[in-house]
This record gives sequence, structure tokens and C-alpha cells, in this order.
Amino acid sequence: MLLASKYSLPDCPEHTLARPRLLSLLDACNCDQLLLVTAPAGYGKTTLVSSWAAAQEDPVAWLSLDSGDNEPGQFCRYLVESVHRATGNGVPETHQLLAAQRRPDPALVISQLLAELRGLPSELRIVLDDYHQIDSEAVHDVTRFLLRHAPAGIGVVLTSRSQPPLGLAALRVQGRLRETGTEELALTVDETAQLLQQRLPFELGSDRIGQLHQLSEGWPPAVQLFALSVRDREEVDRYLGELEQGHSHILDYLAEEVLERLEPQLRELLACTSILTRIDARLAENLSGLDGGQQLLEQAARRGLFLQAQDSSRQWFRFHPVFARFLQRQLTDKSRLQQLHRTASDSWQQLGQPLEALRHALAAEDGERLQQLLGEQGEQFLREGHNRVLSDCLEWLGADTLRRNAPFTLLAARMARDNFEYDQCEKYLAAAESWLQREDPAQWREYEGAFATMRAQAAVSRGQTLVAKEYAEEALGLLRPEQRGERTAALLVTGETSFCLGELDRAIAYMQEVEALASAEGDYPSAVWATCQQTEIAIAQGLLKKAAALQERAHRLVQEHHLSGLPISEFICRLRGQLQWERGELDAAARSARHGMQINRKVGERWLLPEYTLLLKVAQARGEKDESLEWLARIDRLLAGERYHRDWVANADAARLRAWRALGDREAIAAWLEQAQPVVDRPANHFEQCHGRNHVRALIEVHRWSDANRLLSRLQQVARECGLVTDTLRNLVLESHLLWLREQRDGALQAIGEALDLAAGRDFSASFLQIGKTLIVILKAFLEREPGEEQAARARGLIRLAQQQPELDGGIRIELDETIIREILDSDAVPDFLRHSPLTPREWQVLNAIHSGLSNERIARHFKVAPSTIKTHIRSLYQKLDVKDRQEAIALAEQMLRSVQDSG
Repeated sequence: MLLASKYSLPDCPEHTLARPRLLSLLDACNCDQLLLVTAPAGYGKTTLVSSWAAAQEDPVAWLSLDSGDNEPGQFCRYLVESVHRATGNGVPETHQLLAAQRRPDPALVISQLLAELRGLPSELRIVLDDYHQIDSEAVHDVTRFLLRHAPAGIGVVLTSRSQPPLGLAALRVQGRLRETGTEELALTVDETAQLLQQRLPFELGSDRIGQLHQLSEGWPPAVQLFALSVRDREEVDRYLGELEQGHSHILDYLAEEVLERLEPQLRELLACTSILTRIDARLAENLSGLDGGQQLLEQAARRGLFLQAQDSSRQWFRFHPVFARFLQRQLTDKSRLQQLHRTASDSWQQLGQPLEALRHALAAEDGERLQQLLGEQGEQFLREGHNRVLSDCLEWLGADTLRRNAPFTLLAARMARDNFEYDQCEKYLAAAESWLQREDPAQWREYEGAFATMRAQAAVSRGQTLVAKEYAEEALGLLRPEQRGERTAALLVTGETSFCLGELDRAIAYMQEVEALASAEGDYPSAVWATCQQTEIAIAQGLLKKAAALQERAHRLVQEHHLSGLPISEFICRLRGQLQWERGELDAAARSARHGMQINRKVGERWLLPEYTLLLKVAQARGEKDESLEWLARIDRLLAGERYHRDWVANADAARLRAWRALGDREAIAAWLEQAQPVVDRPANHFEQCHGRNHVRALIEVHRWSDANRLLSRLQQVARECGLVTDTLRNLVLESHLLWLREQRDGALQAIGEALDLAAGRDFSASFLQIGKTLIVILKAFLEREPGEEQAARARGLIRLAQQQPELDGGIRIELDETIIREILDSDAVPDFLRHSPLTPREWQVLNAIHSGLSNERIARHFKVAPSTIKTHIRSLYQKLDVKDRQEAIALAEQMLRSVQDSG
């Protein structure tokens, strides 16, 4: 008796993800071709082909193979039964032939089958599912015969975990082979998002989807297990951490589906080489002790063991990361594992790959090798952003080894500084200085200038500008001519301190000198850094087009010298994103932010604060409330748990304050104002100016308008003195907003006019939009004064941009003044009766406050009157508007305000 389940088309699992891009690939296959679908376990080969087969108009014969089908007679019986049923009893003679033969002759059976198939009225596809189950040469012969002699209109589809030995090269040359493999079958980011949207009870953010996709590399079981395991947002990070370490359910799956089916020798090879990030024949032979490394690797790849070729010559391979973690669990003998790592370290050194050698030296706990590699390559590793492995190495070496070795101390100090751990940085330096002065004065004299340079770098990062300048000047006097890297670093600090002190021309001169020196020495990361600093100076000067050109020059340096994987390239993405955001290019700014995230993710989430900030600003500009709340929560979490440079914090706080204002969260604004660091006496740089404006915005929201005005005046005085044009413009826009709120109309219009003049010939737009819909009111009042043609054109352009920018709650927030009230009364949206019984100015203000969602008590506090007075105003305006309650009043106000907003 034959099992019907083997020759029946399997049902597609419930909630199967539709994959039209793959179905279209299958549809494009000519019926006379062999369609080969190969991939390791779990990639959905059967599901894909069965869903495609179910949609075909012509018949499809399905055969699910297992190990029992290695007997040629059984294989033929099931194949004929499948074809016979799919074609409506279309091969009766072959069917009868098989029934009459106890031991059928496969060649005779297939010949008879093909003869009958020539008379079929339609095309036919024969699907052989799980062909990797076949290891019988006799059955391979039957399949090869079927492929070679199949008549026109008869096609074969094979799914397999491995490449079948069916003469594929000849079929490929003849154009009779169509292949779909792991790369096509892996879930894309969009497909991962679609699957999670179907399965999860909550919406997952795009960056978390990207992180899951990166860890799983599109392997469907990992994504499906995530969807099954995670029930709420709090479990997301836990699962991702488990996946990175090797989730137990996935390990069980791989043990059952893959490992148990391997012969011992191949299992040994895979386990030994799983500790490598990539493998070639030499490494495979060195670690496994087996000969024929190239053949073994190719065999493993052909058998679908999650091993992928990395180059067209198939010399380098890599494991799927999930499978590599699974294989590493098989190495339970610690001494053997350490020996494997020592062998790997030796091999990588011979291949000229010191970073890989360092990783394995650490895993082998080989202190001598570790110190040798750090001494030779430590600076380069740090420049390339390999902070995690360096940190692990230095921690393993211990404090005593660090203080006895000045280069190691400087490495540890720089990493502490880069992590904003300034006290720890000084502890490293002080401990080493004390020991070296007592025990090894010669080494101290050699590195004294380098220590001063490091202290200068730490001080400037800490915001101690004058201290940093003193240390940098001391370093330049101590450093010897051959200490070029430290001299470049000291000059960079001197330029940065000039920038922080508002001495922009001196800062530019220093940065240009550093760029030239670094380029001449081949120190391209420092050259790029100096160019990025020039970009920031140009932004501060309001020279946004020059800044864009400098940023592009830094990008070219990165591309020409292959630095795109280094942390410095994130700085370029950040600068590009800031310029794009200022120009209103939101999609491009978001792409730049996500590119920066890809670069910095390898050194930890704490480094993603600038990207999170930019993505929050983009989400706000788009009116995406849920997206904004997600980025806001992440920024809050990072700021609560980490220390950062004032520049990063000030930018993050600016985005947070705007989000809180849009969401009506005055409590959060008040809490921020209470705990925020005070503004420095002389805010002479862009980040202290930004921090000062944050204070001003917060003071405005809590109605401390006099305090806000005094602080803003100080900010503006210093910005003008230092030539900080961008900050001057942003201060003017904020000044206009504040004066408008204080009903000082002439001053507000004068300030916005000056800001428009400053924006002439520049790409400023977002800096104006930060005050929200109030900008529309101010600019419309400004246009009533009939300014010059250029000013008027800029004003009208900004009005259009402000009108297009939605609020986070989807509503409209326009402050009402005489100009706007006249527009409302002139529009078609206002009821006729309101023209005959107009509201008083105070009633308009109360209506606007109701529309903004304020309670009667808050409205009363806002206008500093008794609640009973507000209730009187509300009764009067309800009567004039002919509405019966607050909801009707809000709806009518929304209608009238939208008529104003939508008019260009």
C-alpha cells in the first residue's frame, strides 16, 4: 500500500507569509527547465513550492521523498502514482506495468512513463520534494534519465538542502536549469516586518526589526520563534539577547534537523571551524587536522549546512551566525577549545589578519600573544573602532599590567574617554604616571607628551576648554618630532578649544593644518576628522552650502581610503543627516541616521544617541506620534543610564522638549528645567547655545517669560560676538516667538524679519519650523507689512512648509491674533451667524485654548483669572457659536483653523 500523504500536495501552514517576489521567480521558469530550489533546513522550500503549485492551472505531480525512497522500485511506484493521479489517470499503461512487476525495472518504467506523457493535453510539473533524502546512485540514475528524456511540456522541480549529483553543469550550459537558493529564500527586511506585523500583538519599531534581521540573516525559524515567544515590548530585548547567544529552541531544532544526520568526520570539521568568522581551506585543515580542506568545505556547502561561499572562486566561506553558535556549543572540552583558538590565532597571523589573531588569542587566554598583538596593532585597532575586543583584552590583562606599560595605559585611557568615563580615564593615567616615575622613569620621559595629549583630549571632551588648551600646549612642547600621531591629536585639541571658545577663524586654521599634516602622513582618519570639524564650523557660521561641500569631501576621503567601516564615517553620516534635516529632506535624513546606526551598532547602543535624536526629529516633522514616542523612550533610557558630551545631550534635549511640548507634557518640561545643568556664563559655541535655547523653551512653556527673555538676550549677544550665524538665526526665531507670546508684536516682526534676512542665500528651513504653527501667524502678520520681494518669497515658502507639517496628535495649533481672526472671518468655513455676532478677542483666545485641549482650570491659570470668569466666557462663546458643548466647539474651531492653515 502506498501512503497518500507522500503523493499529495501538502497544505500550506496557516498564516503562511505571502512571498510574491519568489512566486514570480517560479512563474518565470520555463516548463522545459529543471527548477532547483536549494537551501538549508528551515528556509521554507516546501512551503514556497507547494503554495506555488496550488496556484497552477496545469497539473502538478507532487512526491515527498524520505530515506525509504532510496530503493529504486519504491521511488518509481510513488513517482508513477503521483503523476497518474495528478493527470487524472493519465498514465494507465505505466500504472498497470508497475502493478504487474514485483521488481520493476526502473529504466523500463520511466521509458513507458515518458512515452505516455508525450500524449498529455497540457503541461505537467513533477515536484520531487526533499531530494537531499536520496543518496542512492540507482535513484539518481532514474532522475537523470527523467531529466534527459522528458518530452516538451514536462518540467521537474526539485527542493533540496544540498546540490544533487544530477549533471547540473551540463543542464546549466544548455540553459535548462533555473536555480533559487538561500540568498533568495532568506526573508528580506520588509518580509520580516510583514511577518511580525501578522503575528505580534504590538507594533515593532523598524530598528528592532533590522536588528532581528541582522541576527537571523533572514532565517525564517528564528523570526517565527521570535513571533511566537515575544508577547510584549518588554520581552523584545531579552529574546534578541537569547538569539545572539543561541536560543535553546533553535539549538534543539538544529540538533534534530542537521547535526544528527551528519557523519562524524564532517561533524568534527564543522565544530572545529565554527569558532572562525570566515574559513578557507588552510584554516579548515589547520584547525581540524584533516586533509582536503577545500573539498570538505565545498562538500559542506553543497549539503546545505549553513555554509556560504563569500567569493566567486569559492575559497572563503562563512557559517550562518545562528548555526555557528549552535556548533560552538558542541565544543565542551575547555583545554581543546583553547588549543583551537591558539591554532586559529597562529593561522590568522600568518594570513596577515591581526584583529582575528587578537580575538583568538584572548579566547585562548594567551597573555604573551595578547600583549604582542596589542603592542603592535593596538592604536590601529582603536582607530578602526574595535572597542569591544580591546576592552575585553585590557580587562583580562589587569590593572597591574596596564600601569607598567604606557601604550596599554593610553589605550585604556582613550577608550574610557571615548565612553565618556572621564574619571576612569584620569585614574588610568595617574596610576601609570605614579608607577612609571618611580619604577621606569625612562619610559615615562618617552611617553610624557603622549599623556599630556591624552589629558587634553579628555578635558575637551569633558567641556573643560581652558584646561584642555593648557594640556595641548604642554603636549606640543613635550612631543618629539617622530611622535606625529600625538602631535596631530594635540593640534586637533587646540583647534577644538578654539572652536569651543568662539574663535572660529583660528579653529578653521588649526583644522586645515591638521588635515594637511594628517594627509601627508597617511593618517586619513585624522584628516577626515579635521574635515568634519571644518564642516561643523561652517554650519556654525551659517555657511550650509560650504558645509555640505566639506562633508562631501570627507565622504570622498572615506571612500578613497576604504574607511567606511570606521567610527569616523558615522560622524559624516551624522553631519549629512543634520544638513538634510535643516533643508527639510526628511527621507534622506532618516536614511543617513540609519546608516550611522549600522556603523555604530557594533560598538553598542549607547553610541546611537545622535541617530535616535535625528530620527525623533524626523518623526516629529512627519507627525508620526507612535514613532516619536518610541524614539523618545529610547533617548530617555540612554540619557538616564549613560554619560555623554554636552553636544549630544543638548541636541537630544532639544528634540525631547519639542516632543513634550507637542504632546502637552508640561510636567516633563518642568522636571527637565529643574534638573538641567545651568547655562554657562559665556555660551560661545553651538552646543552651549543649543543648551541655552533649551532653557529658554522650557521657561516659555512654564510661563517664566521674563527669565526666558533675559537668558535669550545673553545667548544672542555672545552668538553675535563670536560670529555664530546659525545660532543667531535660531535665537532670532525663538525671540520672535517669545515676543509674540508677550504681545510685543512689533518686536516679534522685527526679529523674524532679521532672521529672514540672515537666511538669504542659505538652506535654512527647519530652524524656523521649530516654533510650530505660531510661525504661520507671525509670518502672515509680517507679510501684511509688505516686505521686499525676496523676504516675502521666503516668508511664503516657510508658511507653506509650516502648513504641511502635522502635529503629533493630528490637530492644528495656531495662535490666534487679529490677522488670523480676520482670515477666519473671511473664509467660507466660518458660519454666517458668527460674522453678525462676533467673538471678543478674549473669547477667541479661550476658544483656541479649548481647541488645544486645556481644561477650564488650566485656561484660568494661563490667563491669570478666576475659573468663574473663564466659565462666563465659555457660556458666551457657546451661545455665539451655536454649539451645546466642548466637543462641538472643538470641532468647529478645528474646521475654521484648518481653513486658515490650508490657505497658502
